[in-house]
Amino acid sequence: MSCERAVIRLGDGRILRFKCGGCEHGASIEGSEVCMREVVRSLAEHPEVSSVVLADIYEREYSGPCLAELKEIAKIFRACKYWPFAHLVPTDCKRCEPERRQQLQSALKTMPGDPARAREELEEILRELRVRSKRGAEKCRRCRATFIERALAPTLSALGRAKLAGVGRKGREGYAKVLRALIRPCFMSSRLAVEPPAEAGLVDAYWVGSSEVRIYRLGDELQHLYFLVSPEHRLPREQVSLLHRARQTLLKQRPELELDPLRARDQLEHLGADLMAKLVVDEKLNVEKEDVEELAQHLARFTAGLGVLEVLLADARVQDIYIDAPVGRTPIHIYHRDFEECLTNIHLTLEDAESLISRFRAISGRPFSEADPVLDLNLGGVRVAAIGPPLSPEGLAFALRRHKPTPWTLPQFIRAKFLTPYAAGLLSLLVDSQASLLVTGSRGAGKTSMLAALMLELLPKFRIISLEDTLELPIEQLRQLGFKVQALRVQSAVSGSDVELRAEDALRAALRLGESVFVIGEVRGPEVKTLYEAMRVGAAGNSVMGTIHGATTRDVFERVVYDLGIPPSSFKATDAIAVAVPIRPRGSVARTRRVVQITEVRKGWREDPMSEEGFEDLMIYDPEGDKLEPTRALTGLKSQLIEGIARKWGTKPREVLRNLELRAEVQGALVETAARLKKPELLEAEFSVRSNLVLHTLLEEQLRRKRVDYRDILRHWREWLTNSTRKISQGCEVRHTNFTGV
Repeated sequence: MSCERAVIRLGDGRILRFKCGGCEHGASIEGSEVCMREVVRSLAEHPEVSSVVLADIYEREYSGPCLAELKEIAKIFRACKYWPFAHLVPTDCKRCEPERRQQLQSALKTMPGDPARAREELEEILRELRVRSKRGAEKCRRCRATFIERALAPTLSALGRAKLAGVGRKGREGYAKVLRALIRPCFMSSRLAVEPPAEAGLVDAYWVGSSEVRIYRLGDELQHLYFLVSPEHRLPREQVSLLHRARQTLLKQRPELELDPLRARDQLEHLGADLMAKLVVDEKLNVEKEDVEELAQHLARFTAGLGVLEVLLADARVQDIYIDAPVGRTPIHIYHRDFEECLTNIHLTLEDAESLISRFRAISGRPFSEADPVLDLNLGGVRVAAIGPPLSPEGLAFALRRHKPTPWTLPQFIRAKFLTPYAAGLLSLLVDSQASLLVTGSRGAGKTSMLAALMLELLPKFRIISLEDTLELPIEQLRQLGFKVQALRVQSAVSGSDVELRAEDALRAALRLGESVFVIGEVRGPEVKTLYEAMRVGAAGNSVMGTIHGATTRDVFERVVYDLGIPPSSFKATDAIAVAVPIRPRGSVARTRRVVQITEVRKGWREDPMSEEGFEDLMIYDPEGDKLEPTRALTGLKSQLIEGIARKWGTKPREVLRNLELRAEVQGALVETAARLKKPELLEAEFSVRSNLVLHTLLEEQLRRKRVDYRDILRHWREWLTNSTRKISQGCEVRHTNFTGV
């Protein structure tokens, strides 16, 4: 057999590609002795290739460790192919040379297609010679010893180091465990491993639409494998062929498409469905109408969409997706909500990378080139960052951060142990009291998510003005919940201009828009001077909330004062700082996010804010109990912040503390009820906002009577919660506008 093959240059690599269309041997190295023989023989001639591809309806790619195993056999085969037979026997005896040549050539013929069997043949020859070496003339014993030493021993030693030659009598099944091809239908460019590693242990499995996800633990690697089984890999050959032909036809026709990528995708889906339906009728193919519609969706996904990335983005448990350069050298890796950093079985190609950057450039309308090697954009609920040469010398790389489709809430954070009910009550109190609050932490600590949760603690009556450079806050969801939000966006520089809109100019414009709650996506640059000026004179209106990078409250002070140039006296306009960090309990490899500190900025210090009188911890993280604990400054009513809230509200600090405790009880009760009834929807933003409105309504009713009974408020709120959960169980809608008589 002679397969049509070619060595194709792609970037810095070379691909050994075989055309296997219609081959009776199945286009599988591990499954066919004929295929393995042709590939190994070719690798002996082209050891420089970086991958081997068998192209059929389903394309199989061999690279990385499995290609290294094939190359090892090819290397042994090449060395044996040019054995100097004249030196394998003593020069004074040639009688055994034909027999030895025949034995070696038999094993050599077997080796490329079945190295394990070739090894067994050579071992059998060795055993026989060793038995015969114990008898016979001295010249014969020396002849056999020479043959063993010069031919059999080195060859068997080399085969002993090769995994493919060590599968024993397992046959093709044994090869399949070593040679794990990356497989794709011919219409896809990205490739998936279809079998997990042999040592992997299954720990979880679930479905994302029509795609199956399996989570495996990778033994000694102390990480997990996110294993995707895509529906495209389960399509029958006839359907794959139909889809491939439709795609090739559309690429040749080059139909005029909308400039909007989303509309272009819809167009391609309709065009593909019509084209495939015609092919089915004309060629009398056994494909149902429903199958054609599904195939059209696959076509749109892998022609105008994001391909296999769409499945990852549809998985609510996947938070971050990383595609490192050089693309394809390593698999995609992700951050999973339950299993943290995971490898995947997904390998993108250079074709995928170029396709992605073209779409991102079209959607953002921004340049991307060697002069502008960074591209940031928002893709629905996904933040995308792309880099290229010369910043990334090995080519394109991407990071995609998936935002939660619904805003985080304080009860959800309690359930996740991010904070405690008491901490949630304190933060809710600070937001309601119009405190100026900064949330700090490292990247990935949950700062923006926490800021969004704090926005939900505002009453919808207040107007919110948000200011961001990268849109991450859930503005549209807040509007759907009844909040009044004016969003401002500061865009970074485009090629040929300094900036599109400076952050400080946007902030000054916001201050002219009237009294509002200001929410700053991240405090990071010159705009902070304008912000603190507004906070000091009260021009910011009700309150200011924002995020800032820093590991502790003192880090925040140093960043704001020394790095951003704000006078220490102006920094006192900050009322409180909440610190969120990812921690590794007891040094474990597992990471978890926690709020570890809530600190008030005291107002009495004059010259040295870094002294003990500059900051006062209200809550601090207890590693032993894995939770935030209130300090004596808070529970002992020594907090200047609580005293200030009491003065603002015209009450006593003890009453403010009881208000805090009521909020903590409500937050904790929501979490407990959701867990007991197995109704996580009780913790979602919609129900959380309803709960807050009910609580405030009950509090207002008692304030009108000039007497506040917090136990009575809690009792009535619990009655509302019971009635609401009962209605939810019965499928009734619970409206948050009907609070009378609760």
